[in-house]
Amino acid sequence: MPEILLFGATGYTGKLTAHALARRGADFAIAGRNRSKLEALAATTGGPEVRVASVGDVDGLVDALDGVKVLITCVGPFATLGQTAIEAALRAKVHYIDSTGEGPFIGELIENKNEQARRAGIAMTPAMGFDEVPADVAATKSTEGMEQAELTLTYALPTQFSTGTLRSVLGIAASTAVWLENGRPIQVKVGEKQRWAPMPPPLGPRASLSFPLAEARLAPLHLDLRSVSTYMTVGAVEKIGMKAAAPFMPLLANNTLQNMFEKVLERLPEGPNEQQRSKSHWTILGEARAGSKWRNVAISGTDVYGLTAEFLSAGAIKVASEGPADTGVLAPVQAVGLETFEKVFAEHGVNVDVYEARSEE
Repeated sequence: MPEILLFGATGYTGKLTAHALARRGADFAIAGRNRSKLEALAATTGGPEVRVASVGDVDGLVDALDGVKVLITCVGPFATLGQTAIEAALRAKVHYIDSTGEGPFIGELIENKNEQARRAGIAMTPAMGFDEVPADVAATKSTEGMEQAELTLTYALPTQFSTGTLRSVLGIAASTAVWLENGRPIQVKVGEKQRWAPMPPPLGPRASLSFPLAEARLAPLHLDLRSVSTYMTVGAVEKIGMKAAAPFMPLLANNTLQNMFEKVLERLPEGPNEQQRSKSHWTILGEARAGSKWRNVAISGTDVYGLTAEFLSAGAIKVASEGPADTGVLAPVQAVGLETFEKVFAEHGVNVDVYEARSEE
């Protein structure tokens, strides 16, 4: 019996994850709605077992989870398509891992499924991919040894996305950020707040605007935080455009606009090719302060989709072999520990730079 089931295996991120699982020697099966596509993928990934399951068919996915310890799902946008995997994991009592970065979806998971997951004896770990794994590592390392830290996370991201990511971004941009301020949650709109972020070389100081990134919901699950905020770097033209468009962001949820957006996506490539991915540089900066203590942790690399596949596969293998650190809804580092991701960083050329005040001798 396979230990891991990959649901949504024939999508862009799913295929990369299937190859990553195969390279790591995982005992896994693949699942989706199209058997012929699954069989073609299996032929290139070591011949994993094929199990057919569709979005909306919870019973079918529960059957596909027979004998499995961990479910990985790459089926998004999660706000509209993610419930099947959640309900199936809970019913089958199988640990759950996903690739989402959608804050509202993660917020609902934390609020509505945490106790159910605990009663089922399973861990549910959303956002086990880019960009929240590096952000969770940066948050963890920057706040280490601090009490009631004030944490600011700034993301400098590439501009090439898969069509699946673009579908998710539509919902993210239309949502409101939930930050922590003085121990209390507050809501912040896209572009409502701005700052100059002290990004490391070669980027240097960059203008950044508030953005609803999911780590603001995940970090408080396992870190002692007084405040947490999330920003995205922007150029001068982007800054003007985002601030001008901010009042209209909620309109992105309109069905007519979504249909128009979907027609555009149908004409685009499924995602960046390997060469494009290798040139897609990114940096995530965590800045932590607590009294006189401060520490900045900058994490940078390339290939966000390749890394997502590696994070998902390494995390699933760790949970399948050793179990998660806890049950309920967990942040990535909380579920599998820093070492799991630091090994992936080392294998794939991800840099971690730490800047902090030196103690006086």
